Amino acid sequence: MHVHTFIGKVSVEGLRQMDEHINQWLEQSQVEPQHITQTFCTDSHHDTGSKEPVVITSIWYAPSGSATITG
Repeated sequence: MHVHTFIGKVSVEGLRQMDEHINQWLEQSQVEPQHITQTFCTDSHHDTGSKEPVVITSIWYAPSGSATITG
C-alpha cells in the first residue's frame, strides 16, 4: 500500500487548484484509490507567525499490478 498526500489552501481557488492537481496525478499515475482521508488544519508561516487554514488530502493506493484491497 502506498500513499500520496496533497495540501491546499482553504479558498475557492485553492480547492480548485488542488482538485486539478489530484486529477492530473490520478490520470498520470494510473492507480486506483483504495482509501482517501481528508483533514483541515492551520499551517504556521515561519516568517510572520501567522496561521493559514489548509486542507490535507491523502490518497492510499495499491501500486500498479498489485492486488486491490476489498472489504
